[in-house]
Amino acid sequence: MRFLVYVSLLILQFIQCSEKSNPADTIPSLSSLPNFKGEWTLEWENKIHQIQIDPEEKKVLFDGNEGLELDLDSVGIRIRAFDEESVKGYFLYSDIKPKSWIGTWENRVVRLIRRN
Repeated sequence: MRFLVYVSLLILQFIQCSEKSNPADTIPSLSSLPNFKGEWTLEWENKIHQIQIDPEEKKVLFDGNEGLELDLDSVGIRIRAFDEESVKGYFLYSDIKPKSWIGTWENRVVRLIRRN
C-alpha cells in the first residue's frame, strides 16, 4: 500500500513539474496579423533611420544594412541583432495604425512612420 501511495505521489509531482507552454510564446500565422511588412522611418537620437521589415524572411534592414532579425510572439515583434540576446525594438500588433506604429527602441518610446 505504501508503495502505491509513493508511486502516486511521484506521478503527481512529475505532472506538476512538466513544463507548460506559455501562450505568449505561440507565434500566430502571418495571415492573422496586421500588415507590418515594408519600409518604416524611425527618428532616433536626432537622426532619421530607415527600417525595412520582412516578416517572411524574419529579417530587418536598418539604414539598408543587415544585422538585425525579427522574432514574433503572440502579442508583438522583437527586433534584435543577430549576435545579441537583448532586444533593440519591440512593437505590439495592437498598436499598429495604417501609417504609424508606436513601440520601444532601446528602452525608449518611439514611433515608426510607414513609408509606402
